[in-house]
Amino acid sequence: MIRPLLFVLVTCIGGCFAGEVQDRHASVVDSFVPAPSLDLEAPFSDPDRALGPADGRTVALGLGSALTLRFFRDIPDGRGPDLRVVELGPDGARAWVAVSADGVGFVEYAEPLVDGDETDLDLADVGLTEASFVRLRGADEAGIDPGFDLDALEALH
Repeated sequence: MIRPLLFVLVTCIGGCFAGEVQDRHASVVDSFVPAPSLDLEAPFSDPDRALGPADGRTVALGLGSALTLRFFRDIPDGRGPDLRVVELGPDGARAWVAVSADGVGFVEYAEPLVDGDETDLDLADVGLTEASFVRLRGADEAGIDPGFDLDALEALH
């Protein structure tokens, strides 16, 4: 009797975990405007590379680019940081970040993100109680790819 119950419990936990991972990361490319200098045949020009958990596959956001990603659920403003931006490459690239609850009215953070492994952002810093959309705009052409090498977005609450 214990073995069937254990099998059902493990199966449920596996399914619940998969759903949680999906909910914690950007899931849909809402819009993408590539930088004019971006080689559209290059692998780092695919905006889908920024979806899901961090996996080392990036999309390059150079000057003139804009990428809007959507989460399956709202990201609430909780205690501490609410959103993590994962970027690869220590090459000085920067990107502007804006968040929105409805995908129409965006509020941009005061300072651009500078490359690095992870940057945590708090929705309270821009006066929002929740967000479902995140837009990143490339601020320069620094780096090999060139631009800000976005790997993933993660909701922390």
